[in-house]
Amino acid sequence: MPIWRSCSGLQIECRDWGDRVRLSEWLSPQLLSRWASLGLLVLLCGAWVLPSSKLYHQSLIFLLWLPALLALFLRDFRALLNQSEMMLFIALAAWVMVVLVVKGGEDPLGEAKRPMYVLLSLLGVLLASRGQWSFEGLLRAAALLGGIGALVSVLYFKWSSPHPYGQRLIAIGLWDTAIMAAHAVGALAMIGTFLFQRQRGALWSVLWLVSGLGYLAFLSFSQTRGVWLALFATLLVMAFVRPRRFSAWAAVTLLAAALLAALLAPEMLLQRGGSYRPELFVGGMRHLGANWLLGLGFNAYEILVPSTGLVFKHPHNLYLDLAIRLGVPGLLLFALLWGSVAWRGWQNRAEPLGRALLALWVFSSVALLTDGIGLWFKPNADWLITWLPVALSMVLAVRRQANDAVSLHGSRGI
Repeated sequence: MPIWRSCSGLQIECRDWGDRVRLSEWLSPQLLSRWASLGLLVLLCGAWVLPSSKLYHQSLIFLLWLPALLALFLRDFRALLNQSEMMLFIALAAWVMVVLVVKGGEDPLGEAKRPMYVLLSLLGVLLASRGQWSFEGLLRAAALLGGIGALVSVLYFKWSSPHPYGQRLIAIGLWDTAIMAAHAVGALAMIGTFLFQRQRGALWSVLWLVSGLGYLAFLSFSQTRGVWLALFATLLVMAFVRPRRFSAWAAVTLLAAALLAALLAPEMLLQRGGSYRPELFVGGMRHLGANWLLGLGFNAYEILVPSTGLVFKHPHNLYLDLAIRLGVPGLLLFALLWGSVAWRGWQNRAEPLGRALLALWVFSSVALLTDGIGLWFKPNADWLITWLPVALSMVLAVRRQANDAVSLHGSRGI
């Protein structure tokens, strides 16, 4: 049994074999890609079945972050990172470090690690897309499982012990807050809808039907109006992404259905009023006005609602929270990154993954406007509407680079 004696640079020496093997030769790109593919499924679906957040994070470390870290030893993989999304993310992460150094935080060391968690996740998703397994197939599998998990959540909520009147639906597993669970379920629903392929077998057709009903039931019973607004905006925008006669009729039908619902059941939209969103926005703007350059960093802050005396820890608006913490420069850097994701989706709207990204981006943008709580957390449900769109954009960027390289090579060969 050979014993690994030393590792110097990118070389590993085996005592018994006496030869040197480059680490890049020992690591199989296909092995790393399949390894990261398992991590991608855990990121998207593991929260349904894993018993604790600790196990969820440990699974991501081993199945998604570790192969991504090893892939950085491969020259071909590193070459994929020369893209605008990665450059903008690095600029945003660097600004986070500047703010953290100047303004500090409650746990500076822990908060300094968050951008690295995000970076390894982005690299892991990109790595998963480079293997022999279909990346769109992995996303479809995650969407199928997500719909089934959503249906099980609805059935468990309805048939378990009695709940107080007005209690909102949450998911089974780790997504145990109503708003964040609705965000994650809505994100998976968008992916499944725009990557869906007609199934040949009866069993798969039934499973997709059950999954679709699960999404419909969960999002209906979640009572999350921000998610309803995001879904409405997404379907309306996507109806005009590839204009056709059917798209026009779909948009008209959607508008008519929304108007009818508002007329027949206005209490569904008005029962909780504005949920203090206007007051939170005004209070958040006061914080921003007093700290517009570097923000407050990762220190805790509070927003008082004068009419009730209630105190909130964030303005329920991701963009405003980001500006409060990182200042206007941080908000602008994120806006550039988020805008590049939208542009990437628009450029690739002719293919299913491009449309799925565009739909996810619209859904996320609207949902984060009314219910976003922050950007720099450990992996949670909101990662599906914050960092997953960036990861999908990076995948499309690499594909575009490859297509451009093929076109350039073909033109030179003519």
